Amino acid sequence: MLAIEKSRPRLRPLRAPLPVLLWASGPALAVVLAGALVLSASAGHPFFQAYDDAWNVALDASRTPWLTTVNKVLDFVGNTGMILYGAALFLALLVRHRRLALFTAGANLGTLGVTHLLKFLVGRDRPLDRLVHVSTASYPSGHVSATVAAMVATAVALGRLWMWASGAVLSVAMIYSRMYLGAHWLSDTIAGALLGLGLTLLLWALARDTCLERHVVQRPLPS
Repeated sequence: MLAIEKSRPRLRPLRAPLPVLLWASGPALAVVLAGALVLSASAGHPFFQAYDDAWNVALDASRTPWLTTVNKVLDFVGNTGMILYGAALFLALLVRHRRLALFTAGANLGTLGVTHLLKFLVGRDRPLDRLVHVSTASYPSGHVSATVAAMVATAVALGRLWMWASGAVLSVAMIYSRMYLGAHWLSDTIAGALLGLGLTLLLWALARDTCLERHVVQRPLPS
């Protein structure tokens, strides 16, 4: 007789049911789209601008030399750092987990593409008192969306609680950093986080069954 035995992978990718993934990703992406529509319709002066202004004034007043240094490091991490991290993650998974590697690459590149499309379409101005050079529009935050997408994609692929926790810490730090440096409004960073989260979970909902397939090994049972 032959017994069917599934190989045990070292990774434990997220097994959340499809409805859960859709309920998590759908509202997140809807909020991002709603924000883009409000900004476009209000000519850059949305109803939540007062909250954005208040956050930026408070963070501007809290600037110190050492905090500025730390947040400029995060500025590098959220841009070049995430590109290098995404490439390293892809290559690390590619040999033994090709489908998961393609999922992480799709999440990172897809988030990057949608982020820049929204920046182009919305064209929101950034805060004036900036500590870093920027060349694109403000909504949504690319540093935040890239960080959240990379962290969520990694957590989904690895299936480890510590990755979710550390990813959340880095994402919150990136949100704070973008506002501290005057590169973004609060609403930009929230939209970036929701975009990275929503798009990555939506992609996982589409790719989950394929990525979770296991090799089936046949071996004879003892007589």
